[in-house]
Amino acid sequence: MGTDGVRNVQTGVAAQVVQAQNIGTVTFVQPALPPAVPALVPPGPSAFVDRVEHLELLRSAVSGEVGPGRPVVVAVRGMPGVGKTALVRKAAAVLSPQFPDGALHASFGVDGESPAEALGRLLNALGVPESLVPTDFPRRRDLYRSLTARSRLITVLDDVTDAAQVEALLPNSAAGLVLVASNTALEDLHADGAVPLVLEPLTVPDALDLLRRACPDGRVDREPEAAAELVRLCGLLPLAVRAAGARLAVRPQWTIERLVGELRGADADRVLDRVTKVFDAVYADLSEPIRRVYRALGMLVTREFGVEVLATMVETSVDAVRVHLDQLVAAALVEEIQPPETDDGRVPEDTRDRYTMHRLVRGHALTVAARETGEADREQLLRRAVEWWLLGATAADVAATGIQRLRIADPARLLSETTLTMNARTALAWFDREHTNIAAAMRACAERGWHTLVWQLFEATFAYYDARRPLAAWVETGRLAVESAALDGHAAAEARCRCLLAKAYQELERHGEAAAELDRARALGGDDRLRASTYDFTGNLALRTGHFADALHWFRQARDINIRLGRARGTAMQTLFVGRALAGLGRADEALATFTEAAGLAEAAGADSVLAKCLLATAAVHAAAGRPEEADRVLTEAEAIARRLDNSALLAEIHLLLADTAAARGDHATAERHRNAAVAAYERMGSPRAARVLAG
Repeated sequence: MGTDGVRNVQTGVAAQVVQAQNIGTVTFVQPALPPAVPALVPPGPSAFVDRVEHLELLRSAVSGEVGPGRPVVVAVRGMPGVGKTALVRKAAAVLSPQFPDGALHASFGVDGESPAEALGRLLNALGVPESLVPTDFPRRRDLYRSLTARSRLITVLDDVTDAAQVEALLPNSAAGLVLVASNTALEDLHADGAVPLVLEPLTVPDALDLLRRACPDGRVDREPEAAAELVRLCGLLPLAVRAAGARLAVRPQWTIERLVGELRGADADRVLDRVTKVFDAVYADLSEPIRRVYRALGMLVTREFGVEVLATMVETSVDAVRVHLDQLVAAALVEEIQPPETDDGRVPEDTRDRYTMHRLVRGHALTVAARETGEADREQLLRRAVEWWLLGATAADVAATGIQRLRIADPARLLSETTLTMNARTALAWFDREHTNIAAAMRACAERGWHTLVWQLFEATFAYYDARRPLAAWVETGRLAVESAALDGHAAAEARCRCLLAKAYQELERHGEAAAELDRARALGGDDRLRASTYDFTGNLALRTGHFADALHWFRQARDINIRLGRARGTAMQTLFVGRALAGLGRADEALATFTEAAGLAEAAGADSVLAKCLLATAAVHAAAGRPEEADRVLTEAEAIARRLDNSALLAEIHLLLADTAAARGDHATAERHRNAAVAAYERMGSPRAARVLAG
């Protein structure tokens, strides 16, 4: 066929086109792209609150050295949603003038690249044609290192899960900076000199600024209180705050208070869906034993916890759970609380192995538990935790106040096979750590109708309340316990809890409410020992309100019952109270003799706290009689016992009396020192006595 009527048609775009009937040797040359400096780091979120101190740390980490070598590596770690990605992207933009050879970026994680894939893409960005990119990982890495030698590059590696991912992509230049964002503590990187940077949630002002940027229509400033609550409900996490702000921005008719209401309720999961997905991805990377521990954490009703209660919940050894928690700490889902050091640099044993988790993480753990376990299994996990706290509180209660004190729930039912290693001081230290957890456990039990556990936990914690006197918490848990005892149909427990609650009201000087609780307690009756206890509390209220004759009446009745029952500690205590009533009536000599009798009874019974109170009462009579030196002598002995017991309430009263005796001697500097110590103690208790002492 000839060429007449034949034609070739080319449409579209092509790099090279040759049309010829006969050609010789032709060399095709790949068209060159215009030279470009790689700028691969995606922009950060438009609403970004400057982390000034963190950016300054990154700026100071930049090395001025040019030449082959290991670049500066900064490993940014923090819980999911805290803003790691936003920070490293922002830093890349801010620091770009110092890295004229460009900015590289790779992302790993569940949906990310492999190191080999990332190297191939980065070689393309550095000018290597696709056809010349090596097919195997070692040669890709070698070429990458050769091309990056002596270059000033900033490299951002996001969602890193393993130190090997970072090592594979390290440029071969001491002038480079590598920013690593990870949920995990990459220990191998730090061993090679990586700079750690732990990112914490935002402060409230910064979180409000971020919310203001995400929702810039003025609502944040018009509703400052609701806005502050909103960012707190978001956990001060930038990702959550931005999600909440975005929802407000597309709903201009909504108030912030409306969104706050939703976050408090069932719709919170929708608002925080993006954060939940991050948590889901981290959870998916955990092994099943660690997932089991994580699900158990969702059932914990507290923010701070120790390893022992978690080991009890999952029925695993403490050592094994400690290893699992280390993995959760590395994944930034759990945070280990750094224990305080003593003056000599030691870390107290009882402050170790304490952990915390953010409320959003705990909420996610609970969601996962609900999704993957049955209701009965979840309740069993919580019940094991509650029973651990009850056992610990019972042991601490007995260690602090002895076995003889009146208790409706017999400690022997829990402690019969337990060897107590606590003394009074370590018992109170245990309560210091766990009392907020016990209160939270009481609330959770009340919600589930586990009423027996509620009043038993309250009764077992009374030793702590009486010594430390955190009055607001005491009233809250006391009310729960009274209601639960009534719902439990246990009249003796109800009477006991009403007496203990009345004591809290008395310390708050809410005397009418205290009297009402005691009237109900006495009406409930009970055995002789319980009746003696109600008389004791009633007499104390009469003593506090200046009705000394009434107080003497109630205390003598209570003492008679204790003598008849052969209760040594109770007899010592009621004898002390009889002496206090006599002192109030102005019968000082009788009071002193009675205090001496009570001190002997207390010493014989091994009731150190009662003995200290006897000495304090004796000193008060001497001080009132104008014998400050004699009062100080007795107070020195009382203070030594109170310090050994670590009894805050006793120490506060001792300091107050020492201030009075110092003032009587004309030593106003010492008086002021003791008065300030008493005020500080009362303020920690939430007692109104603090203001009265300050006012003189």
